[in-house]
Amino acid sequence: MGGSGTSRREVVTGAPRTSRPAPGPIAPARARPQDTALLRDLIRRQLRLGLAAFGMLAGSIGSLPLVFAALPDPAVRPGSALLVWAVLGAGAYPVLVGIGRWYVVRAERNERDALERDEGARR
Repeated sequence: MGGSGTSRREVVTGAPRTSRPAPGPIAPARARPQDTALLRDLIRRQLRLGLAAFGMLAGSIGSLPLVFAALPDPAVRPGSALLVWAVLGAGAYPVLVGIGRWYVVRAERNERDALERDEGARR
């Protein structure tokens, strides 16, 4: 640094960038009634799928506290605490992965089906 006590700013990422103006509003494309119906159907199907996945999650993982409450007290039977940790540590993860995988595959299938129906409607 120089003797004047001021520090000099170094540009390390390149020249200063100019900001771009925000894009203006995009005019919506003319939607045909068939497009609106197909989109509503897709949204309904995805919502049903999401609720089904949530139900599976609530039924499997959400019921664990009830199952654990039914186990004997760990003070009386020390092995029950090990069972709880084994289920939480090793058993719950594959269930979560399985539900997630099922959901993603079905959601992608719903979207593919919607695209195929849309292409069929355009012909």
